[in-house]
Amino acid sequence: MQWNWVDPQTAERGQSLLRRLTDQGYEGYFVGGCVRDELLGRPVNDMDIATNATPEQVIALFERTIPTGLEHGTITVLIDNEPFEVTTYRTETEYVDHRRPEQVQFVRELSEDLRRRDFTMNAIARGIDGEYTDPFHGIDDLNKGIIRCVGIADERFEEDALRMVRGIRFASVFHFEIEQQTWQALLHHQALIYHIATERIRVEMEKMIAGPYPYQGIELLLSSGLIPHMKVSVPCEALDQDLLRSLEQLPASPSILRWALIALGLGMDEQQIKIVFKSWTFPNIITDQVSKIIRMNERLYNGIVQREAVPLATIEHKESIDTDANRHHSYVLFVSCVLDYGKEIAQYWHALFPVLPHAYQQHLAIIGNQADRWLEQLTVYSLADLPVKGQDVLQHLEIAAGKWLGELLHEILLLVATGQLDNNKEVILHYADQASGRKGLR
Repeated sequence: MQWNWVDPQTAERGQSLLRRLTDQGYEGYFVGGCVRDELLGRPVNDMDIATNATPEQVIALFERTIPTGLEHGTITVLIDNEPFEVTTYRTETEYVDHRRPEQVQFVRELSEDLRRRDFTMNAIARGIDGEYTDPFHGIDDLNKGIIRCVGIADERFEEDALRMVRGIRFASVFHFEIEQQTWQALLHHQALIYHIATERIRVEMEKMIAGPYPYQGIELLLSSGLIPHMKVSVPCEALDQDLLRSLEQLPASPSILRWALIALGLGMDEQQIKIVFKSWTFPNIITDQVSKIIRMNERLYNGIVQREAVPLATIEHKESIDTDANRHHSYVLFVSCVLDYGKEIAQYWHALFPVLPHAYQQHLAIIGNQADRWLEQLTVYSLADLPVKGQDVLQHLEIAAGKWLGELLHEILLLVATGQLDNNKEVILHYADQASGRKGLR
């Protein structure tokens, strides 16, 4: 059997597993995503297998197995330490909360197993001989670029409401259209999405946003009417669709870039980001990084606009703003953000810069053009990079500690980072002497 989009070793291991099943008199087929992606010419990561062998029979056939989903008929079989999920043909009875089947029943026919699946493109099987079993014409739908439910769409969405979001995700990632009856059933059952855990929806949305056509997915989500029915709402009141159209200009990895642009496109400030992203069960690191990128962007923009406000009212030619003084101001402002938010956040912001709204690009052009060079020039990033500690300053000045100390050290750090003060202990302590006098500390 020829696989063009599977790692050769994975393909051989999967086929050896299938041969073991068939040699022992059982049926075995590759099913689901691996078959679909092979037909689409997309890299295949996992090779799932369906069989008429019971879980106990599968366990007896292979040396190394893990009962990962025994109650649903799924056994993980390890072939040379590579895992393969092997699931007994099954049907599913009544669903609980429009998500989970109350119980599963093992069946003997492959067609019965394929009938329970969500979309026709996921209901294709491939045997050890390389032949496809396609009772619901999934290959035809793949060729036409159509997302279609298996059987009656209303029933599929009533069984598992997450399938509505999965359908949108598939349409977005594959650049497909959702078949009309499937779409109408989705619109009819949109309120059922409330039964689905926020985390499950987030996982689908992450895959959608990481795909090649994320804006198509956003458009479908907006027109589906699903968002208002979700357990955690998305604040779409200030939605900037023109900005969100730029998502595809950003790389899918690191994902933080696209999520930061989405936060901007939704008009969220730092506080809203923390609330919404936490509610959507994003990892803390994602929430923290997105909020810092947005905070840095606003700080840069406000810092430049406030400085430009006075000269803009008094000069004849806007181009004269681009003076050495303004370059220096932009440099110091940017470096201060690097010190406060970190080099990585600054690099993320700079990667985001080309798709920022026009007003931001216009006012932050100096920083956008120079950021890479300025980052390369930086030699200090934190107080730990200075040759003096707080205790050194206290002993030298013979002044009691207070809030002033941290403020002074950060002032010194910025001066050193921007090349206005040598990173030398004597020079820094001399500056501390002068600064303490100016601040009236002694």
